Amino acid sequence: MRTKALLSVAAIAASAITAMAQANVYSLNIVGYATVTVNPGYNLLANPLSAGATNGANEIMPILDGEQILTWSGASFSTVQYDSGAVPTPGWVLGDDTTPAHPPSLAPGQGFFFFNPNATATNFTFVGQVVPGPSSTNSLSLAPGYSLVGSPLPASLTVAQGGITNAPLHLPILDGMSILQWNGSAYVTTLYDSGAAPTPPWVKGDDTTPTTVPAYTIGSGFFFFNPNPTAAAWTQSLP
Repeated sequence: MRTKALLSVAAIAASAITAMAQANVYSLNIVGYATVTVNPGYNLLANPLSAGATNGANEIMPILDGEQILTWSGASFSTVQYDSGAVPTPGWVLGDDTTPAHPPSLAPGQGFFFFNPNATATNFTFVGQVVPGPSSTNSLSLAPGYSLVGSPLPASLTVAQGGITNAPLHLPILDGMSILQWNGSAYVTTLYDSGAAPTPPWVKGDDTTPTTVPAYTIGSGFFFFNPNPTAAAWTQSLP
């Protein structure tokens, strides 16, 4: 998945400040947008901005006939798809392509698989509020075992910038944790193992080959494995 961050707040903020000053109304919300390139087939995504009444799939992204959205329950996937030819009720249906369904809610921080049925890549532009807002803190619970997540805060970090565990993303580091990212056909696994040989702590899925902390791009989802019996908090904040 190729992602291009296009958070654009200056013009919006300037006009909003002028209007609010005249009305004597103040707001700390930041509005932005991010354009994500969705390739044919399965993409592992996460909604980077809060938008709409419920952050429903019909509110935050274009609807493609034949698309599928797979959400993770903690143990298995649930599939909802859009099929204009579904019988007896066209539109949103479950994975059986028959039972009527509602478009799933996809709040910031929740990862999901999106199946693009088209033969060419499609650009999705997410529009909404940055979470958390200024002077606020966001905390996402990472349950024991596998969670399908994405950064609630819309930011990208390369390996050279310190990767996903660096500020402002601040993914917590747990000894024994795993990060599974999707390359379009398979998972790429990165482990943090303080006892890995020959070179701890970041290693590939074989628990031996040295690697680097994973990078992160806006709009991407990934599996996080928490090896502990209790939940961990993924905390992010803006000054």
